[in-house]
Parts: sequence; C-alpha cells; structure tokens
Amino acid sequence: MNTSSLIPPGDVPPLDTPSTTVTVASGQAAVLALPPLDMHPRPSVDWQSEDLALLYGIKYATTDPLNQLVILDAAPDDQKLYRAVLTNAQLGQEVSTGWTQLTVVGGVGEELVPLSIVVPPSNITVTKGSNIATLQCIANARPLYQVETVWRKDGVPIEESGLAFSLVGLWNRTLSLLQVDRRYSGNYSCHVALRGAMAEPVVAAATLTVLEAPTLKSQPSIETLGDLGKTLTLECPAVGQPHPSVMWLRDAEPLDILPGSRYQLLRNGSLAVGSVALNDSAMFQCRASNAAGEVSAYTWLRVKTSAPVLLTAPANVTVVDGGSAALSCGAGGAPHPNISWTHPDGSEIISDGSRYRVTSDGSLRISNVRSRDRGRYSCSRANEAGQVAADAWINILEKTHIVTPPQDTRVILGHVATLPCGVRHADGVAAVVTWQHDGVAVAGMGGGNSRFTMLGDGSLQIQEARAADVGLYQCTVISEGGNDTSSARLEVMELPYPPGTVTAERNQPVPKSVLLSWSPGFDGNSRLTGYILQRREVPVSGVSTAAGDFGLKWETFSRNVTATALSTVVTNLRPSTGYQFRVAAVNHTQHSYLISGLITWKDYEVQVAAYNVKGVGVYSEGVRLKTKEGVPTAPPRQVTVEARMSTVVEVTWKPPEPWMINGINQGYKVQAWLEDPTKVRTAEPAKTVTVPPSPYQDVREAANLTGLLKYREYRVTVLCFTAPGDGNRSLPLSVTTLEDVPGPPNKVHFPDVSDRSVLMRWSAPEHQNGILTGYSVAYRQRDLPRQQPNLVANLTADVTSYRIHNLTASTFYTFSVWAWTSKGPGEAAVSSLQSGVEPELPDSPTHLAVSNIQPHSVVLQFTPGFDGNASIDLWIVQALSSRSSTWETLYNTSAPTATTLSVPHLVPFTTYQLRLIARNVVGDSPPSPPSPQFQTLQAAPAHPPSNVTVRAVSATELRVRWIPLQQWEWYGASQGYRILYRPLGCACEYQHNFVYDTTANSHKLEQLHEYTKYQITMEAVNDVGASTRAKAAVERTREAVPSAGPSNVTAEATSSTTVVVRWSAVDQLHQNGVILGYKVIYAGVKLPTQEKLLLGNTTQAATLTQLRKYHHYSVQVLAYTRLGDGVPAPTPSLAVITFDDVPGVPSSVSFPDVSFTYARIIWDVPEEPNGEITAYSISYHLADDPSRNLTVELGPNDRTFKAENLKPESYYMFLARARTRLGWGKVLRAPVYTTNNRQLPTPPSVPTISHSQLASDSVTFSWNPGLDGLAPIRYYTVQVSEENGGWTDIPEQVEYSSTSYTAHSLSPFTSYRFRLQSTNDIGPSGWSPVSEEVRTLPAAPTTPPQDVKVIPITTDSVRVEWSPVFPDAWSGDTVTAGYRVRFRQQLTDDTGGLSVFGQLQSRELQDPEGTSLVLQGLQRDSNYEIEVVSYNGQGDSAPSPPVTVYVGEAVPTGHPLRVTVQPVSSTEIRITWEPPADDDLNGELLGYKVFYRQSSEPEGLDEIEVVSADTTAHELLYLDTYVEYVITILCFNPAGDGPKSDPVKARTMPDIPGPVASLNFTDITMNSLRLVWEKPQMPNGQIVGYLVTYETAAVDESFSKQVKQKVVGEQLPVSGLEEEVTYLFTVRAQTIGYGPKVSANVTTGPQPGSPARPRDVTLSRTVSSVTLHWRNAHHGAMPLLGYYIEARTTASHLSTFYLNSLKWEVLMKTESGEAEEYTISFQNLLPSTRYTFRVIAYNKFGISYPALAPDEIVTPSKVYLETGYLQAAPFYHQTWFMVTLAAVSIVLIIIVIATLCVKSKTYKYKRVVEELLAQEAQNKSLEESLGCDETNFSTFELRPTGTMSSAHHVGTLGKRSTMPRSTLGRSTLGSRSTTSRRTGPLSIAGPSGAAAAVVGKAPPRPAPASLAYSDDETLKSGNGAATDSSDVTEKPSDISSSESHESELSDVESEQHSEPASFVNHYANVNDTLRQSWKRQKPTTLRNYSSYTDSEAEGSAVMSLNGGQIIMNNMAGSRAPLPGFSSFV
Repeated sequence: MNTSSLIPPGDVPPLDTPSTTVTVASGQAAVLALPPLDMHPRPSVDWQSEDLALLYGIKYATTDPLNQLVILDAAPDDQKLYRAVLTNAQLGQEVSTGWTQLTVVGGVGEELVPLSIVVPPSNITVTKGSNIATLQCIANARPLYQVETVWRKDGVPIEESGLAFSLVGLWNRTLSLLQVDRRYSGNYSCHVALRGAMAEPVVAAATLTVLEAPTLKSQPSIETLGDLGKTLTLECPAVGQPHPSVMWLRDAEPLDILPGSRYQLLRNGSLAVGSVALNDSAMFQCRASNAAGEVSAYTWLRVKTSAPVLLTAPANVTVVDGGSAALSCGAGGAPHPNISWTHPDGSEIISDGSRYRVTSDGSLRISNVRSRDRGRYSCSRANEAGQVAADAWINILEKTHIVTPPQDTRVILGHVATLPCGVRHADGVAAVVTWQHDGVAVAGMGGGNSRFTMLGDGSLQIQEARAADVGLYQCTVISEGGNDTSSARLEVMELPYPPGTVTAERNQPVPKSVLLSWSPGFDGNSRLTGYILQRREVPVSGVSTAAGDFGLKWETFSRNVTATALSTVVTNLRPSTGYQFRVAAVNHTQHSYLISGLITWKDYEVQVAAYNVKGVGVYSEGVRLKTKEGVPTAPPRQVTVEARMSTVVEVTWKPPEPWMINGINQGYKVQAWLEDPTKVRTAEPAKTVTVPPSPYQDVREAANLTGLLKYREYRVTVLCFTAPGDGNRSLPLSVTTLEDVPGPPNKVHFPDVSDRSVLMRWSAPEHQNGILTGYSVAYRQRDLPRQQPNLVANLTADVTSYRIHNLTASTFYTFSVWAWTSKGPGEAAVSSLQSGVEPELPDSPTHLAVSNIQPHSVVLQFTPGFDGNASIDLWIVQALSSRSSTWETLYNTSAPTATTLSVPHLVPFTTYQLRLIARNVVGDSPPSPPSPQFQTLQAAPAHPPSNVTVRAVSATELRVRWIPLQQWEWYGASQGYRILYRPLGCACEYQHNFVYDTTANSHKLEQLHEYTKYQITMEAVNDVGASTRAKAAVERTREAVPSAGPSNVTAEATSSTTVVVRWSAVDQLHQNGVILGYKVIYAGVKLPTQEKLLLGNTTQAATLTQLRKYHHYSVQVLAYTRLGDGVPAPTPSLAVITFDDVPGVPSSVSFPDVSFTYARIIWDVPEEPNGEITAYSISYHLADDPSRNLTVELGPNDRTFKAENLKPESYYMFLARARTRLGWGKVLRAPVYTTNNRQLPTPPSVPTISHSQLASDSVTFSWNPGLDGLAPIRYYTVQVSEENGGWTDIPEQVEYSSTSYTAHSLSPFTSYRFRLQSTNDIGPSGWSPVSEEVRTLPAAPTTPPQDVKVIPITTDSVRVEWSPVFPDAWSGDTVTAGYRVRFRQQLTDDTGGLSVFGQLQSRELQDPEGTSLVLQGLQRDSNYEIEVVSYNGQGDSAPSPPVTVYVGEAVPTGHPLRVTVQPVSSTEIRITWEPPADDDLNGELLGYKVFYRQSSEPEGLDEIEVVSADTTAHELLYLDTYVEYVITILCFNPAGDGPKSDPVKARTMPDIPGPVASLNFTDITMNSLRLVWEKPQMPNGQIVGYLVTYETAAVDESFSKQVKQKVVGEQLPVSGLEEEVTYLFTVRAQTIGYGPKVSANVTTGPQPGSPARPRDVTLSRTVSSVTLHWRNAHHGAMPLLGYYIEARTTASHLSTFYLNSLKWEVLMKTESGEAEEYTISFQNLLPSTRYTFRVIAYNKFGISYPALAPDEIVTPSKVYLETGYLQAAPFYHQTWFMVTLAAVSIVLIIIVIATLCVKSKTYKYKRVVEELLAQEAQNKSLEESLGCDETNFSTFELRPTGTMSSAHHVGTLGKRSTMPRSTLGRSTLGSRSTTSRRTGPLSIAGPSGAAAAVVGKAPPRPAPASLAYSDDETLKSGNGAATDSSDVTEKPSDISSSESHESELSDVESEQHSEPASFVNHYANVNDTLRQSWKRQKPTTLRNYSSYTDSEAEGSAVMSLNGGQIIMNNMAGSRAPLPGFSSFV
C-alpha cells in the first residue's frame, strides 16, 4: 500500500495546514480525488468534512471505482476541509488521507449554471454472468434539483430494453445492470436535462462490452479414428466473446504448430493433422481461452486400419545410361502396406541387392541403368484393407560427356588463348556448355565488345589475354543426358618485373671483385629462366651519389645467371674504378623461332632483326648460347676388369672423348651381368654401381663391384650418362670371381649299414665356390661329443661315397663329410646313425600334449618315436586351426634330442590341434596323431578399427566410420568398439560411446557442441581389454545459431528520438559459428517490435533513431550466423525512456455540447504526450475570420472548455494544443457549427472498390461522405467480413477528411466485404451499404518446406527430400506452384573462418505435392549448402534452414560380382567373388560383409562376417552339417553399405547322421510288437535307411539269436518273438555311413498300466460256431480298447514240449471296447481239428496276461457242416413260404403280361417274346458253360461285392456275435492245406459281406490251349477229417465274352446276411437243370474243402450240390447269374 499521502486517523494534521487545495467556481462541481492506492483487497472509502457533517444528499456523489468525492453546485458554504477514510476490514486497518481545502470563488450561490455532466459513464467490460455492472453519470447544474437523468440503451429507454436493471439512489446517477449476458452489450447513454427546459438534454454515452467465457458447441468424442496417411481434422467448436483463441496439446504437452509441419491450426480453431502416421496415436486436448476464461476438451486419436494411401507417387524420370534411377512409391496404411514392383516386361522385380533394390519406404532404386530398363514401371502397395497402384516411366538417355577436355595452357600477354571443350551427347538432347573462371561464370561471351567467345564446338577463345585472365577455367556441360565438368589452368605470361634491392659490396676475400645481390620481382606468370647482369664504369663520385646518368653505355657481362640465384660474385674488375650494376630478369614471354640442325651441346651466337616492306632493321646485340645436352654417343674408353676377391671385382676405365659426351658428365654406371647383354636383350644386370665423374680431365676412373657370387663368371660393362639419359655401354668383358671355401655337401645318406661298417654317400655342395679338390670324411661316437672326430679318409673330388670300417656294433656314431677347394675345407655335413642298423624313415612322435597355453604360443610335449636309426635333423610342427580345414606348417626347429617345443606364431582365442613330423637323413616321418584340441588364451584385439573417418552430420552430430575387425582379429570374445572424442586442444578426459555391434562400420555421435572441432579416436574392446587406439581424426560440427546473446548489453537515451545500445561479443562457447552480425530488437509500449540489422562482427554499438518521444522501450540484442538468429540478450529486456519533447496534438477532441451561442470542447491527453503535460491551450475563431482569435490556457488536468457568446449558426475553428516543460506542441484544428439542431450523421455511401487497387494483402475502397448532421465528422469506423462471415471492426479510426481507405493485413486469395460508418459529436451513423464482394490476389507461399533432408546418392549427386507445405500456404496459386532447390558449393575449408561459397544455383520441381529432387553433376569432395523454397507465380517463400552435405561419398551402387560358393567339408563353405565395377564403388572400398543363414530360416536372421577389402575369398566355418545356406555379399565404403549380391545357395557336405529320436514300442503283444522312431534331429545328409538289430537281452540257448534288418521307413513290425522275454533293440540311421546306435529294451507281454487278465473264460458251442465267454478284470491305467482272440491247434498224442512250441495265432483283434463274449464260426477253423483258445484284453498301455479257455474244441467234419445246416432249416425252406412265393410270382407275371397286351401293339408283343427267348437261350448257354472237364469240376467266376474294412475283421462282437465265413488274416489255422496265390476261387457272399474262401481243387476256366494247368495233390485224411491240399497254377484270364449278357446281382441281394444254408444256396441246390449238367461230378467225395490264402477274393462262399462243390462269387458287381434265379434277377 502506498502510504506516502495517508495518515493514521489519530495523527490528524492541523486544520490550517491542508495537504491540497481545490478551487472551483460557484455553481460548478468540485471533484476531490484520492491519491494513488496500492491496497489489496480494495478498501472501503468514506469521505469526511472537517465538521463531520453527513456528506449525503443531492449535492454529493462518490465515483466508482475511483472513489472521488463530487460536490455539485458548489456554494460558499461548501468551503471546508475534506478527507477520505480508508478501511481494510480484513486487516483491521484504517487510515485517512490528508485534508483537502475546497475553495469556492465567485457568485453568491444564486446565479444559474448551465447543465453539464461532470462524471460521464465509462466504457466497461464485464463477463457474462456477472451479478452487477455499474454505469455512472453525474451531472451538475443550478438549480440542481431540476436535474433529471434518463438512461437509454442503444437509443431505447432503459425501461423498454427488456433488461434487468436497478437505478441506485434518488437521482438516477448510477445504473446497475443485473445478471449480465450478451444481450446487455451495447451503447448506454445518460440523457441529462432540466425539468421543464426546452433545451436538448446533455448526453454522455459509454459502451458496455460483455465478455463470454469460451464454451464448446459440442463435445468431441472420447475416441477419434484416423485413416493412416490421410488428413484428419480434430474440431474444437469454441464460441465466446471475444472469439476465443485455441491452443492444442498432445499428451498434455503443447503442440508445436510450425509453418509447414504436419500439424496446422485452422482459423476455426480445429487442428488439421496432415498425413496421419501411426505415431500420431495420442490424447489431443484443445484449450480455448479469452479474457473471460477458458475451456478444454480432449479426444484420443487412434490410427485405424486403413487401405494404403499413396504419399509419394512415382514420377517419370529420365536417366542417363549407366546412371541410377529412383522411383518413389511411399504409402501409408495400417498395417503398413507391402510393396511390389513390376518390370516393363511384366515380371515382378525382386530386390536382389545388385541392380534392383526396393527400400523400406517402397522406393525402387536401379543402379547401372541399361537400355532394357526403359519402360513403364508399376508399383503396388497393399495390405489387408486394400491396394493402391501407380505407374511411372523411365527413359534412358545416352550419357553426355566431354571428349576433348581443356588442357593447361600458357599464352603470352595480348595473344589469343583457346581452351577446347568437345562434347558428345545423344541425338535430340540439347547440351549447354558454360565456362567459369575461378568459380564465376564467364560474362559477356558472344557480345560485340567481349574478349571471350565460345566457339561452335564449345571451346572458349580469349582475345588479347590479360593478367586478369589467369586462373582455373572450368568447362561444364549440362544436358538431360547428364552433366560433365573438366577444368584447366590458363597462365598469361608477360615480361617479368625488374629485380629489386640491387646492392653491390666489395668482396674482401677475392681482390678486384664485387658481391652483387638482388631480390626477385614478379615473374610475369612465367617461370624465370635466369638473370642478365650489366655494368658500366662511372666516376668514383658517381658511386656515392648514384644519381646521375653519365651517358655511358651498359655492358652485358653475364647472361647465364640461373633463376634460383639471388647473388653472384663479379670478378676481374679494374682497380680504383667506379661501377654501376643492374640486373634484368628473363622468362619465357619472348617471341621464339626454332633453329634446327644445330649440334648438340655447342656454343652459338644469335642475333635478331625486325623487317618490314622497307627492309631489314638493325640486328640486336648478339646472344651467345649453347645447345642442350644429349646422351653420350660413345662409351668409356680402355675398360679393364680384374677379380680382387671371391665377391669383389675391380673395374677401371677412361672417360669418353669430351665432344662425345654431349653434355655435362653426370657419372658412370658399372654393371655386372650373368648373361651377355649383347645377345640376351631381356637380361637384367646382377649388380649396378653408380660412380661420380672425376673433376680431372682424362684420368682413369675405378670402381669395385661387391657382393658378387663366389667363383662365378660375370660380364662387366661401363657407360657414361648425362642428365638426359644413359649413353652407350662398353663392350662386355668377362671376369670370374676368385675361389672360396665350399658349402656343405648335399644329400648325405647311408645306403649300406652293417655292424662294423657303414657306406656313406653324398653329392657335391650346392655352392662349390671354386674347383673342388676333394672331400674329407670323419666320425665319432655320438654320446661322446668332446671326442675329436676320427679322420678316416681324404678323397678326391670325383669320389662321392666312402665305406667306414672298424665300427663297434650297435653304437651310435656321428659322421661328417666336407669338401675342399684350393682355399681350404668348407662347412661339414653331419648326420648320426647306429652301426649295424640301416637308417630308415623315422616313426612319428606320440603322446602329444600341450601346456603353458599363452595367447600366441604353447609348449608342445611329446614322446619321440623311433628315429630311424639316425638323428632327427628337424622337427616340423603343423597346425589345424578352427579357421582352416587343412594342416599347415607352423614352425620348425632343429633340436635332435628335444621332447618339448615352444611353438610360436599362434593366433589368440583360436582352437588348434598340433601334430609333429620328424625328419632324419632319410626323410620325413608320418605325421603324429594330433594333439588334444586346445584354445589359445585371449589377448587384446590385434589392432584398432582402421581407416577411421569422421563427417559432420549436423551442428551437434558427427558420423564416425571405420573398417571393422575381422572375426579372427578380435583375439577373444568381442565386446565392441569404443569411440573416444573430445574438443580439439582440450586437455580434458575423452568422452566415449560404445558400439556393441562388432560388424558395424559407422556410428553417430550426438549432443556435441556446435561448430566445435573434435578429436576422435577408436579402440576395439574384447573381454581382455582394449586394442591400441586408432589414429585420431579431426572434424568440426556444423554451424548453428548462437545459443546465447551478447554480453554487457546497455541502452542509453541520447535524445527524445534516439537510444544508443552497446554490447560485448558473444562468448566463444556459445557463438556456434561465424557471427555475421547483430540485430538490435526494440519495441515501445503498445508498439510493434522492430529490429536493426548490423553487418559484421566488429560493430558492437548501434543508435536507434526515429523513436517515440518520452516513450518506454525494451531493448535486446542478438547475434546471428548464416543459419539464423541466436538467443536475444539480456533476459528480461532492458528498459529505457527517451527524452521528453514538445507534445503532439490532443486526442479525442469533440464538442458534446453545442448551442447557438456556445460550444463546449472536450479532449484527452495527446497520444504522443512526449513528456509531462503542464498545460493546454484552446483558441477559437470564426472559420472565415481567423483574425479575431480568442485563446485560453488551461491546466494539465483540464479536459473541457466552453466557449460562449458565439455567433449562432456559424462555423468556428477551434485550435487545441498541449505543453510540456519544453514548450507548446502541435496544434489540432477542430471545426464546429453553432446550432441547436445537430443530429447523427447519415451513413456514407456504399464503399466502391477499384479492382486495379486489389493486392494480395490489402484492398483500397472509397466512398462519398453522408450528411454530417450539422456536427462535423470526427472519424470513420470500418468493418470487414471475411468469406461471408461475421463483421469485425478494424481498430484504426479513419480521419474525418478521408474518402478512401486501404485495409491492410488481409489474407491472400480470400473474399472480403466492407462497410463503414461516420461518427460526429452526436454519435455514429448507421452502417453504409455493404460493398461488393472482392477477392484478394494470390500471393507468394507463406511457408517454406519443412523437414529438409539431403541424402547422397552417388559421388556427384544427392537427393533432396522435404515435407510439402499445407494447401493454405500456397496463398491461392497452386497452378504455378512448385519447389525450388537452391544450392551452392562451399569453396573454403572449414577452418573456423567465414565460409566462402560459389555461385548460387537452383533446380525446380513444378509439383506442389512433390517431396524430392535429385541434384546431379556436383563437384566431388566438396561441401554444399542446400535450401528449399516453395514458389508460385507470385514469388518465393522464405527459404528453409540451410542443410550442409558432403558430396563425394555415397554408398556403393554395385554388389560383388560372380559370387560362387563351394562346400569344403561338412561344416565349411568357401566363397569367392570379384569386386564391383569401379564406377559402382562411389568411394574407397573398405571391405565386404558376408551374410549367411539357413535356407529354412526367414530372411533377416542372417549372421554376418566382415572381410577386408583386399580379399576376394572367404571360408564360413562351424556350419551345420548337410544344411543348405543362403549367402549374400555386399561391399561397404565410408558412406555405408552397398546393395547385396544375388543370393546363392550351397549345402554343406553330408556326414554320418546323428542318433535317431523318440525310439518307442507300440502294439506290444505276447509275441509281436511294432518298433517306431523319428528321423535324427541332425540327419547330416540324406537318410537312405536304418539298420535295426535286436536280440534277447539275456542269453538263452533255446531261442537266443541276433537279427539284423535294413528298414527304409521309420517303423518296423516284429513278430515271432518269445513270450515274456526281454529284447534289446538298436537303431542306426544311414547316410554316407551309419550313425551312432540308439538302444532300448522291451519285454513282450503286459506292460505297466496294462489291464488285468480276463477271468472265468468258458466256451459254449453251437452247430456252426463256438462262443468264448469271460469276465473283465481291472482295466488298468486306461479304459479297454478291445481284445485279442487267439487260437492254436492241439492233438492229444502231442507232447507237452511240442504243444508249447506251437504258435498262437490271432483270430481277431477287436476295437470296439469292452465285451464279455465273442463267437467264432467253424467256417473259419479247420474241420476235424482240436483247438485251444485264449483271450487277451488291451488298452492304450498294452495287453493283459492271456486268459486260457479250460476246454478244447474239436471242429466238426465237412460232412457234418454240410448236413448240419439243413437240420435247422430257415423260414424260406418251409412249404408255406414256397407256396406264397409261387403265387405272388404268378400274379406279378399275369399283371405284367396284361399290361403289355393292353398298351402295346402286336409287334411289341412279338419283341417281348423274342427277348424272353433270348433270355432262355442265355440260360442254356450258361448251363453249357458249366460243362465238366476230366476233373469233374465246372468253373464259375463272380466278381466280389466288396471288401472288409480290415484284414482282421473276421467276426462280429457282441452278446450274440458270430464269426462269418472268411479268411483269418494272412495265416491258416492248419499248416497242411494251402492254396496257390494264383488260384482264382469262385465264392458266394457270406452273411456279413466277408469272404469265406473254401476252395476245393480249383477248376480251370475256359482258356486258350496254351493255358497250363496242373494238379499234383492227392487226397489225404487224418483224424477222420478230409484235409486236402492242392496246387493250382493258372494265369488269370478275362471272363468270357458272354459276360456282357449276364445279369448282375443288386446291391441289396449281395449284402444280405444268411446262415450257411442260405436262401440263395437253397434254390441253387434245387435247380435240376443245373444239377443234371454236372455229369462228371463224384457225389460221394469231398475234395479241397478248406484252404485259406490272403490272395483269395473276399466275399466267396461254398455250397454243396449232391456232394459236389461249386465256388461262386455273388458279391455286388458280379455279372454271373445265380442258378435258379435267371427268371427274375
């Protein structure tokens, strides 16, 4: 609280010392103001007078909210002291102001005072819903009681407005509006008048603005689904007053809505999300706010599954042949759509990584484009929601290139220079050739006055070459077929400048000489060739003065001073003589003429004279010169050669004649040859010695040739050479070096060894070194090394063997032999052996062991093998490593008695096996067995990553690239790479990043300091430690904007309109680049922000001018680089006030009260007060008479003045001005018309818009003013409507005198309407008519593209990518819209200084939706700065932030070629390849990456191995056996990885398989089982079969045996096993061999979990079958699945042993679950045979123990079976059935015949008779076909009606089940009756459709005569049963031709079930015709009753006809008629 003017109530100052005094005229209103208050909460204010009288009534009023005391109608008795008492109820404080003295002057209180409003209502703003809004209008007049106040709203009485209001007090001075809402907004005026007066009321108005807090028209849904890739609009329909501003948040974080980003805020507050991406799924909140409050809502955005949407459609491209093509096909969708490309030939393009590569974004990249690649390419993007496709064409152009490049050229000043540039290009392709000189385009080519001309072939011709033309000229050809560049340097030669600083000094050491020195001058762009020295004699006095020219001639005394000399000694001068010297430089600029035919190295004198048509001029002074050197034309003379030592030869010679040298003798070359160089042209010298020449003439030279071979013949030559080259050689002279001692003899061996003697042989030494004179042989005992050898013989040179005698038997001796020459004995050859034992090859060492394993070495221990009776001369260590499949020699050493060796040269962390070879005098032993496998210890990696390079990526990022280590170079378990970096020159510790991918070759360092040089090194790290560090690389991060502002910023006002700002430089750490300048940012209160730009980094002060006077300004300064503005400083900004000045004009001047005789003017403080206002001046005069001017000066707080006694109905001009301490300000002129009839103005006319004045952001319109209502127009108000929306005020008030206005800050290409109103002193007029709707013009794009990225494609091209701008940003012109990529080359290195750039170039893409452009033909190894602008026909947008890219590095575009793979072993594959073409490398090749995976694995799971760049072969190790691998290779360079090669496949070699899996036993019975297994998990090859072996686990002599069986499948059924015996099974898989065994035991019989044995087994017998009954016991661990019914034959006379040896046969295996009985038909058993039965239950786990039936059963005989069936005749054997059947048949026949007779004609009846006759004939033929042969059998053949579902289903199971007559599997219950499988039995269907094959002697069918038939069986009987056996052999034959006429049995008939005496058999038996036809049958003999084979047709049955047999087949489909049924079947 500001208490400077407040006093506690108890401290009231004396009444006679008031604080302030207020003087007021009598009758006027006095306003007592409070001092400024700073209280919270606001206090309550009560005013007191000195007499404490109640200040209430019509005279008193208190203003709100200023709490001023207004005393109306002031009278003398109001002259008192007044003060205000302020009470803060919350704090309990009360203070009072000082006293204010009110003084009333003039009058006695009775004169009238005109009506005036003292306190007018003020404009107020309230929020909707506020309880009360208060407007106050306090008026004054005398008499006061007649003052009447009426309130109106918008001209309507407040009572009629329909608003809730309240008038506070009795005098209506305060209007309170209740429950304010938007209806309350408007103009409120108080109309004050005197009751009964006729004058117009005094009006004061104010505007009430109602603010409405934001609300949402509708709440967004909780979840919003967006289509991937499409634009989604999230609405935020907020309303409020004023219109709320909308802010969006994403996941509670404010959303950066930048121009060009995917998020754009629309004008209605909605958020447009462009190209919805999957990561846009988030919670989006909109927050709408205005001055009245805020509201928010949210929605969850979910990206839904959507059909693909093309984001970047492919565009047609034209590619240069051999270049690269890229077709985009970017698409969005959910899920992400797949991509497929179609070649123009219709085939699908496979991304093979070679030429074709489809990137992850769907783009197709084709490298090394060829002509066949021309055509239309189609891309398809599809997902589960849909598909989208697009096409693009690729056109191929022949590559344009320069065929005749410019060459470096030197031209003389003023001459013509021509630089060629021949170009070859495709037909129809325009090629533009341009030239640049030092990076700047050559200007004016082809102009009339230009010296530069480009010829038709592209060559550049320069006329009158000048010194300014020197430099680098670059020829550039640009065409659609590609660009090419070539450059050459031009040098313009001119005369050199004279040398400077020529001095001459006496040369004391040499008499009569002078030391002349000088400094070089400009060489004239031509290398100096020398200096010319001249002198002249001058008087001695001239030497000191050196000023005069004595007219003496200059003498040239030297022309041969070299160009490098800067001094020379001038000799032979005259004593006591004065000399002057001068020096001239000489270069190549002189004119030249070639004089030919001169002699080499000869002195000549040359003179030159000019000539013209008049004759020859004066010859120049002669020039003496010598021709250049040549090679000597003669060899040295008198050459001699002599051997001095065994390796040294001395050569002497004399030089050639001087005139034959042709130059300066540089020396001699003495050469020794092993071959004659005159005969062998390709011979090379064995030794060459260079000898310098002797300084003396014609002396003999000498030289020694050393290091020659001993005793070897050489040919020696000598030549002389000069600077141009070698002269002729002398003739070769032969010489032989001297002898020396010989080397050791070779090939010592002992072919004959006995106990007492040894024969020793050898060969001559390899290096004899002379003439051998003999050999010496000696020996000693090996165990006595100190014993002197016994010399046993000296032999001649031709003897190479010797036998040594008198040896001790079985003793080891060491023998020596050495050779002799004349120089003595040579080195001895030594060998050891044992006497009596002939030496032989040694045995290999054994028991190899390793110890002391180190990273690089190991100790190998071994036991030497047999030495072969000779000492071991050499141990050879061979190694087999994990990286090789072959043994390689690693180390060898000579240590004959060693048992341990230290083996070096091992690779750390590598698995090895070692083997050892011993070598003696005979040879090498076999290799030893390999040592145990061992692994060397780990060591630090072999070396750090190589070729470490660094490139800047951004201002805070560096890309580090390197060559990775190969796998074997890690020397241990690899961890990765450590990248260490720190600022260059910093002594701080390295920071580091760790890369865990050991195959990686690049990494990005992030969060670095901007524009800082970094030192980067690397090391490889494994489990042991780190390698050495790589050589450090240095790179600077790129520029950025400064991260801090300048320091020490100050701002000081220097005048009323200027401020001086000073600052210091930005701290070096925060500059982040080269500071290009500074910007001073300043803004005044309520003024827009401005900035002042200062170029350069040296200026650190600025003066701000044209500022507002006496105005508050905020000032900040920032630095900027080429990338943009930095951070402004300081924060907060500096505040400064300009000096005060004279004020501007008063504001808001109006005349609210005007009558015929007076006018009251009001005003406000000037908008530019320019200081503290101290007074106002009001002057007025008649408008047409300024001479009568009245002036009144008013106080600074006065705001009104009333001019009286004016002339009625006249125009007056009022002049108002204000004053500050510096003087009066400008005058404001305001006219007024004195009248009582002022009215509101009429509206202006309709605004007229001139279309010629339309702009993109402004519209100019004009109007005609309306009537001013006799009150001058003060200003105009303009409203604008955008796109037919609501009307909005333009804040600017238009001057009253204007009739046109320009509306600025409009949106481009937007429709607008305008209207306006005029305002005079009475108020505003109505609105004018609305103008026509006009649309602003289009404009340049408002935003540049965003997210600009530059990607190198090749070494001279890059692809620029960006995000397109939003449609609104094109400002209405999208037809001409596109993008322009601007780029320029950085010409200076990044050294920290100011960057210098080349010429700015650009490429355009006229596609508003385009997203990329390729820049080609860029300069390699250069940095480029690239920016993108959006443009249309109206102009360009601002550029995007520049992006810097290095051009010269790009990933390889080609892959390794001719990749081949070859398996080496079962775990190794060898790969070979060739490098890519050089054009595809795009930089230095760093290495290869080999990717491999099993073909069964999905792509992407490849393992990677890195191979060095100099390798073109590699072996993959540790692979799986016999597995196919997919292998691809790529190469990489510093820019990254290239495309992969086409995948190749290879399979490792097979090996023996692994063990089989899951060996199990199933279907285990008492004597059989099924063995099942699975294939080996590691088959290691193609499984060709399995070997199964089984035998009893325990030896049992009675049945023990081993069975081996080869199996193809994975299971084997085994039968014939012994019951309850344990067997051992083994299984081995087979590929190229057998794999390991897998064994398992099993015991036949019950298994754990099997059911218990069935109980109480009994038998019951019927006529035709036997039934087993039992009771089930416990079912075991699982429910019963069925039973085995087994039987075996027995005989009473058999022994128990024999009975036990009989096998049980399975009659039936049921599968229907639990049962308690089973019936077996006798038809399935042998007749007259004794059987024993047993039952076995089984479940999932196995079988039960068998339950044996206690009784035996003897089956009936055949006769009994035949007759027994008739004893129980079925119903169809009864008489009643026979009669009924006959009657029914007759009735049916009669009905059929009657029907045919009635409905058919006669001829049809005859046809029926014929058919019946044919049928009868058929039956007859059937009977004939049953004729008997000699065996008395007839043959039928009937096809079977069906087959059984299982071979074991031979009966039915149930309470009354029976066994049908059918075969029992593949076995026969009797072993004595068999039938050949080639027999074709006839059968009759059994009861269940099964086949009961009961075969007699099989009768032959009618067949050709060649059909063989045999019957060797005889009838045999036993035990009263007829058991027959037959062997019938017959080829199957087709049925007779009559079978087509035979009828077939219906399915119903064929499927009927009957007892053995069936319905069919019965009628077959009673057929007399058929019976009579069998004449040869023997009725009393039963033959071939039963024999069962699994080859018999199912469904057969047997029947007997009078004791005979017929085998019939009545199955469905049989074409044989049944006997007895031919009439109706």
